[in-house]
Amino acid sequence: LGSLTHLTTLALDENKLSGYIPTELEQLNSLAELNLSGQRSRKRIRGPQPSFSSSPNLIGVSIGGNNLEGPIPPDFPQDVDHNMDIKIDLSFNMLAGAVPLTLDAFTKLDINLVGNDIDELDYTLCDNDELLNYLKYFITRRT
Repeated sequence: LGSLTHLTTLALDENKLSGYIPTELEQLNSLAELNLSGQRSRKRIRGPQPSFSSSPNLIGVSIGGNNLEGPIPPDFPQDVDHNMDIKIDLSFNMLAGAVPLTLDAFTKLDINLVGNDIDELDYTLCDNDELLNYLKYFITRRT
C-alpha cells in the first residue's frame, strides 16, 4: 500500500477485512477519502484508531461498524486544513475516553461517534459557535 503515493480514494467498505489498519495508510499524502466501514467478517477491523496525522488531504474517514478500541488519538487528523469540510464516521466501534480537544480547531466538522464508549466532551468544543454550525456529535453509551 505504501507505494500507492497518488491514491486519493480507498473504498473497501462492506467486505470481509479483519485485523489492524495498515500503518502504511497513514503515510499516503494524497489520500482524501478512506472507507473501511461495515466489515462483514466476524473479527472485523480492530486495534487502536490511527491518528492519520501525516495525511494532510484526508477529509473523509469512514471506519464505522468495526472493532476499533481505545481513545481517539489527540493528533487525529492533525495536518488537515482546518477550514475544509471534514466528515468522520467512527460509529459503532469500541472507542472510549474523551473526544480530543484538538478537534476544536476545525470549523466545518461532521463527526459520528454513535455506539462507542465516549465518556467526555470538553465544554470548549461546545463553546465554539462557528464549529457548532457544522459539528454534529452523536455520542451514546454502548449497551
